[in-house]
Amino acid sequence: KKRMSSLDVARGITIFGMILVDNQGGPDVIWPLKETEWNGLSTADLIFPSFLFICGFSVALALKTAKNTRSTWYNIIRRTFLLFFIQCFLNLMAHHFVFSSFRVMGVLQRIALCYFLSCVSFLCFPVFLQRLFLLGTTVTYISVMYALPVPGCGKGVLTPTCNAGAYLDFKVFGPNMIHPNDPEGLLSTLSAFITTWMGLEFGRVFTTYYRKYDYSNVDLIVRWIVMIALFIVPAIGLGATVMPFNKLIWSFSFALFTVGTGGCLITVAYILIDVIEWGNKARRFIDLLSKPFIYIGTNPITIYSLMIFIEILLMFYIKTHDGTYLWTMSYEILYLSWLKNGYLASTVFSLGWFVFFDLIAYLMFRNKIFIKL
Repeated sequence: KKRMSSLDVARGITIFGMILVDNQGGPDVIWPLKETEWNGLSTADLIFPSFLFICGFSVALALKTAKNTRSTWYNIIRRTFLLFFIQCFLNLMAHHFVFSSFRVMGVLQRIALCYFLSCVSFLCFPVFLQRLFLLGTTVTYISVMYALPVPGCGKGVLTPTCNAGAYLDFKVFGPNMIHPNDPEGLLSTLSAFITTWMGLEFGRVFTTYYRKYDYSNVDLIVRWIVMIALFIVPAIGLGATVMPFNKLIWSFSFALFTVGTGGCLITVAYILIDVIEWGNKARRFIDLLSKPFIYIGTNPITIYSLMIFIEILLMFYIKTHDGTYLWTMSYEILYLSWLKNGYLASTVFSLGWFVFFDLIAYLMFRNKIFIKL
């Protein structure tokens, strides 16, 4: 099928960001690739939300003409379970298959839950009730996060040691099966659903207002820009006052801001790749820049899962003769030994991994191997 090139590029950019953030060799990490420890915002914090936003956008395209049939739901449920349990297996592997202490939640689990909620709302409710459902999840998140009394902390306390999200995660999973202030916890998944669903709303605008023979699609782009402003402006206002940006609990201000940034990503990619009529040289340059992202953007879950699998092998299983794990040894010998600067070495190390995974994605793309769950 004909694909939306700008969507593949945007998706590929987010996977590129995940590879850079996840594959730092040492503790020295440059600011754009370092996630904030609590309140605050960095470019690294925006990578995963942008992927969720694009997931929502893709749902709108995939289910545009879908019928509420058994086969449709079979595919949705199968995809949800595969996403959830692929990462569960990887988490178990990282904990040497000790079931009592492995981390239950994770990136793919959050994608699975947000994807499933989006599909349920989109297929089961009319548009009005879909948006009412979104409002309900938002109110639930804010009410629980700010009004639930946490033993020893009280209501509305949002600190690393005291907050309703961490309290609920510990109550549901126990202290051994969830990280403290897990960035993919249960309560914050409700707020992450806001980011995902609004990606779907952007996709709905696309499927409604896209005109095949109107090359510029000004009407579509103007609507996207207005939507971006409607989320970015209040997000900054809330983030600077009563609700600081916080990725770990996916604060409401953070959810609104990530809708805006996700919208900016898809809008800019769409204008540059699918709208502007570049000259021959400029078009070749744009195509050259976008191809590495298209390669990984057409097999994102496969590349991400492979990345985590290799990380686990090198970080927790394969050791050198002196007992050092191969991950650390390869970083120190192949990069830090001659680059000297830890920040530079970590960055080059992560870029090297991107080249490796992009080469795999390129071979899959060239051979028309597209793995869909």
